[in-house]
Amino acid sequence: MKRYRWLILVLVPLADIFLLVRIAEMVGLLPTASMVIITASIGLLLVRSEGTHTIQKLIGGFQKGELPTDHIIDGICIMIAGVCLLTPGLITDLVGLILVLPPTRYPIRLFVKKWGERTIRSKYSFGDNVYIIRDEGDRHQ
Repeated sequence: MKRYRWLILVLVPLADIFLLVRIAEMVGLLPTASMVIITASIGLLLVRSEGTHTIQKLIGGFQKGELPTDHIIDGICIMIAGVCLLTPGLITDLVGLILVLPPTRYPIRLFVKKWGERTIRSKYSFGDNVYIIRDEGDRHQ
């Protein structure tokens, strides 16, 4: 997957441009430009409200002493959604809307958590060996 990141960074904007040109040919330039501006505006309003809501939940979680894992992942998704929604194009707008809406963000959050756990276990597992770190005071007893 790491080798194909550059390909994604090139193909997504090209697909966006192609789609915008095709839609502009079908319905005209003004309706297409209006559609891009309206979707970006609505999306940014959603990003703003969801971002504020997530920050409030994050602060509330800190005050209760909870781990803020879900809220941090939500915040990252919302930031990526903001970037996608600011980028002109319908594909990036769709990705942005998927990342900003809570019902579609929930499965993404679960995927990211499972991926993170697998990555940490594979990189930092010691197999069957158990290492016990003892305090200096434990040796003298």
